[in-house]
Amino acid sequence: MTGTESDTEELLDELVSRAGADPASAFYKHASYWQTKRYLAEHGLSDDRPDGHQFNKSEFFRKQLPTEAVAALVENLSEGRIVGQSRELDFTPWGGAYNRVSADATAFAHRDELFLLLHVAVVGASRAEREAAQGWLGRSWATVHPWGSGGVYPNFPDPDLADWARTYHGTNLERLVRVKGRYDPENIFSFLQSIPSRVPQNAAPTP
Repeated sequence: MTGTESDTEELLDELVSRAGADPASAFYKHASYWQTKRYLAEHGLSDDRPDGHQFNKSEFFRKQLPTEAVAALVENLSEGRIVGQSRELDFTPWGGAYNRVSADATAFAHRDELFLLLHVAVVGASRAEREAAQGWLGRSWATVHPWGSGGVYPNFPDPDLADWARTYHGTNLERLVRVKGRYDPENIFSFLQSIPSRVPQNAAPTP
């Protein structure tokens, strides 16, 4: 928060009031940027999640969501939830320093975005639980996708993406492929959605 501590508390209290439900836990702490990063690295969010398999989908947005989309998103969050399943909707503000860098200045292409929305489900190992989690993720993502930019954060891999290379890397894909081809032409350093040594056939051309 760039404002004062009292400003922050006031805004968070307003959020709780509008949500109509008290948080399970809450605390305030003033820290520098690096102290905050260290805290998140040590604690993160995983301590509050059940042990199990994590599934996620994400998308960037360049404008605010309409009221009806937010309402549908919240309603879907609790609908059909099964025992032992953890669900999250993480809104990450973008803008600021992210948007002051041009899309072609680094490998990261998503420089015109307002925020990122991550949908997360953590469930047990059974097939039924996994299918239920994937079903919720698909519904939650589809609820707001019409307002999304189509870009996806590469650090949140989504195996269901058809054109994943373009979705992750946008207008930087061709340049990244050239770099990959120069330093790793045999594609030794690879995984299912790593930068390929050539542009995938299903990657849509850059407009």
